[in-house]
Amino acid sequence: MKKIVLMLVVALMGTLVTNAQPPRRHDMDPQRMVEQRVERLDKALSLSAEQKAEITKIYSEEMEAMKKDRAARKDKGEKPDESIMQAKRQQMQAQREATDAKVESLLTPEQAAKFAQMKKKQGHQGHGNRHDGRQDGKRAPRHDGGCCCKDK
Repeated sequence: MKKIVLMLVVALMGTLVTNAQPPRRHDMDPQRMVEQRVERLDKALSLSAEQKAEITKIYSEEMEAMKKDRAARKDKGEKPDESIMQAKRQQMQAQREATDAKVESLLTPEQAAKFAQMKKKQGHQGHGNRHDGRQDGKRAPRHDGGCCCKDK
């Protein structure tokens, strides 16, 4: 009897822990993702109300374009090969850079400097998977205590 009760308690705790985790980005509402991005920028850069409104509009347009592109790919129903995926990554990178340029044009020089620093820091997070060409999902060893990027 004690074993059954213990197993039920463990199962209940596992369920509670799993449900307590925040939603993953791909499960999140696109508008909520835009709001979070703007909130994060506002916290870091102290945006004015006008800046927040314009940046929200820019991020919403980017999110809508991504949504349309995703729907178009889904409609095709074919599994893309590596060359198509590489081209898609480059296209998304160019779109991100264009969005960042639009945002940066709205910022004061001080805010723009902080924004550039944020982007640089963000670009160096999360290395290890596929960034260095490894397909096994393991992190590459750090070579000089710094980032594994080739473009230092």
